[in-house]
This record gives sequence, C-alpha cells and structure tokens, in this order.
Amino acid sequence: MENYEHKKFYDFSTSKLLNVLGTSYESLKAEMMVLKNCLAKNYLIEDLMNACNPSVYPNVFKLIQVAITIPISSATCERSFSSMRRIKNWLRTSMVQSRFTNLSSLYIERELTNGLKNENIIDKFAKKSRKLDLL
Repeated sequence: MENYEHKKFYDFSTSKLLNVLGTSYESLKAEMMVLKNCLAKNYLIEDLMNACNPSVYPNVFKLIQVAITIPISSATCERSFSSMRRIKNWLRTSMVQSRFTNLSSLYIERELTNGLKNENIIDKFAKKSRKLDLL
C-alpha cells in the first residue's frame, strides 16, 4: 500500500497531461496567449468556448474539454448518488441493472429531459415494432 501522507492531490506532472492531449508545452502556451488577447478582461467559460474555434486552437480546445468534464466540487457527484438512492429505494426489486442505469441518468439529467415533449417520445416508441399493439 502506498503512503499518501506527503502527497497532495494536485501534485502531478504537466508532461503527463500534455502526452494525453498529444501536444507540446510551447504550442499550448502560444495558443493560450493568442486566445487570451481575443477575450475580454472578465470572461466566462461560455465566452471561452465560443471564442475557442477547434480548428484554430486545437490544443486549447482539448484542454477546455478536459477541464469542463472535471467536477468543480463534489456536490454534483453527491447529488447523483443521492438521486440514485431515492430511485433505488423505489424500484429496488422490480428492474434489471440496465433499466436502473437508464432511469438514473434521466433523473440526474432532468434539467435536459424536462424540455422534451412527452408526445414526441410516445410517438417514437409507438412506431417501433412491438409484440403488443399500443395504439
């Protein structure tokens, strides 16, 4: 077992990150300097995403994609686990794992799924070939 007493979570080698991104430090730094000049002084991540054209700034674009997938805090993860606990209590004995996973994903991403129209989903489901006649 490793001794993590003197290690910190944020201690890592930038060369490993650059290898994962498939780029060099110099090219990434150059792209970041050019992109920085294109942005206002106080910018949001949305402004950064809009300004960062993947064909012009491919290395920075990859770095942004990695950065936005890492949760800032554990609140998002905790919310997901809390949601799963509520769903699992309700449906614990009546479903297989794949259905539970799909329902959990729908519940966790409910901000996205609330915008969907139920009629469109039902129509699409009804058009699939089934053994039972739905309509």
